[in-house]
Amino acid sequence: MSDRKGSLVSVLGAAIVKFRSGVTLSDVIVWGFFCATCLHLAFLVPSGSLTPGYRAKIFSGLMCAATLAVVWFFRRPRDGGKVSGEVVVSAVLTVLTIISGLLSSTPGPSTARGFVVLSSGLGGFWCARLLLNTESSQRFFRSFCLLILSVLLLACLWGYLSTGAIYELLDTNPHPVADRILLLWFAPLSLLFAGSLLRRAVGGLHLLVSYVVFYLSDLRSAFLTPIVLVVLAAFFRMIRLRYVVLIVILASVATMFFVRQLPWTKIGTEHEPAYYRAENYVFSLHIALKHPLLGIGLTAPRGEFLEDYEVKYPYVTKEKFAHSVTRIGVSENIFLTFMAELGFPFVILYGVSLIILAARLVREAFQPSGSSFLHPLALLLPITAGLLHFLVYDGLLHPQVSWFFHILLGLIPMRNQESDTKLHSKKHNAQAPDRVLKSPLAPLCQRGARGDFPL
Repeated sequence: MSDRKGSLVSVLGAAIVKFRSGVTLSDVIVWGFFCATCLHLAFLVPSGSLTPGYRAKIFSGLMCAATLAVVWFFRRPRDGGKVSGEVVVSAVLTVLTIISGLLSSTPGPSTARGFVVLSSGLGGFWCARLLLNTESSQRFFRSFCLLILSVLLLACLWGYLSTGAIYELLDTNPHPVADRILLLWFAPLSLLFAGSLLRRAVGGLHLLVSYVVFYLSDLRSAFLTPIVLVVLAAFFRMIRLRYVVLIVILASVATMFFVRQLPWTKIGTEHEPAYYRAENYVFSLHIALKHPLLGIGLTAPRGEFLEDYEVKYPYVTKEKFAHSVTRIGVSENIFLTFMAELGFPFVILYGVSLIILAARLVREAFQPSGSSFLHPLALLLPITAGLLHFLVYDGLLHPQVSWFFHILLGLIPMRNQESDTKLHSKKHNAQAPDRVLKSPLAPLCQRGARGDFPL
């Protein structure tokens, strides 16, 4: 009996030692904060407001900031090397946002909104840079996001069946819900591009259910964006032409029914969704030219700038447009909003940073190294979807959207990682044994290496 107890104790002791050797207390703390923040932002639970009367989600911003602080404390680089360009860009964007908020006509709300924008954007980006930089962590995050997406889709369907609105259980309007779904598509797309037959089936099922949700949402941008992504995937030779044609035909038929069910207020040229977004291209520039360096501050009132402004859109009066400006308060286009409320330096620096990161993904998609865990298109497609949706919605003002968008940006390999990956791939290919090249699967592998593996 004592021998059995001794053996059991030794087995348990070995298991504890193995657990301790693989997972440290800092790992538990860091991943606990990170996963809790992701779950909160995905479902906005708890959803209470710390500052009644403020439209900014301060609690969500605090969670993002706390997670960033914890990840930076435990996972920050300790090599004492030179400061990277990404750190410099982050610091400059932070300074511009803070000064813009403090000098705004409404310093309280503008600074609060700036805090949420910075904590969710920089928090998501740097958490990905410092925490999701290994294959095992990216594999876990993919599975975690696939689970989140599954629950989101079920909540959307249940909300539609019970209330007639997909967003009722998740948010205050359908746009941020659609944004989250599009950004979380990186998980099923990763399975679709680089998984087994079963994993492709799981990934394809999530994409199909998502499209059904977009159909039920009455959001034109969310419904049409996947069609653009299919064409983009075909451009990178990830989908055969005959499948593209089939998908476009089916989507066109669905679009006919989708447009027929839309209310007239969503498609008429004289209604608010049309005139407000169109007119704001000129009106936002009008504001930005008056405050070119720091803008007017996030969420600052815009009514005073209508006094010397002439409306250009032919289907709306100045009084009607002024009423919409007072009620909505932003440009319904995140880049126009950043230009008017944070100034030209901010929007130019942020835009150039996006272009540089996207260029790395495009280059990797055309010449895949084969050693990266996440397929470059699994990141490029949802990032593109987010950017397209941001042209009709100020998604980055909302932490539940900005967090996941910037996590995807942070998953893009850095320049030195990209060079090391390509060098490793060349060495690996040069040292490959002849029996691999003679394998019956060699033609299939060669096609996949060129990036035209058919789905």
